[in-house]
Amino acid sequence: FFVPLGPSVVVQQAAKRIVMRKPGGLLEVSTIAAEERFESSTSHTILGVPVGKTVAMVKVPAVYRYHIPLAKDWVFRVDDGTLLVVAPPVQPSLPVAIDTTRIETFSEGAWSLLTGQNAINRLVESITPALGKKASTADLLLLQRESARLTVSEFVRKWVTVQDQWKGKKIPTVIVVFEDEPLGKTAAPLMAV
Repeated sequence: FFVPLGPSVVVQQAAKRIVMRKPGGLLEVSTIAAEERFESSTSHTILGVPVGKTVAMVKVPAVYRYHIPLAKDWVFRVDDGTLLVVAPPVQPSLPVAIDTTRIETFSEGAWSLLTGQNAINRLVESITPALGKKASTADLLLLQRESARLTVSEFVRKWVTVQDQWKGKKIPTVIVVFEDEPLGKTAAPLMAV
């Protein structure tokens, strides 16, 4: 089975497809779109004498997606019109998505005609692991945290507060903290009792 994608591009169906279930499911809570840039510089020598270098660069649009597992226990506490929710920590969805149609590559230097493409290829091969590592950094987790908090709050308001125990009651103010935040680390054990 072939799918034509243009005058000379054809995608062949994979010989084997595997569909796997995600027990309990995931709630995607935030995304970060960024243009990522990868660079390398290789110095060349002949018999120990510097003869130039090759500089390679790859730019690619990336989308970091973050989720929390729905199957994990969530802790809820109602107190005086407030619903405190301690949600599981946010995790990156890997691999990070990249748009290969917008990838840009560049190499320069005296030896780039000979070594530039290899340098670019090494950079392209490094993209997936490098972005995966970056997705888990404290900077990106912090950057997306408030968006994730809003998404979880909307989820709780829409799905949890429509349960029978809430019928006829005023919808509470929802406060969301994550288990890996200081308040979440303190509140979860106390609330679980």
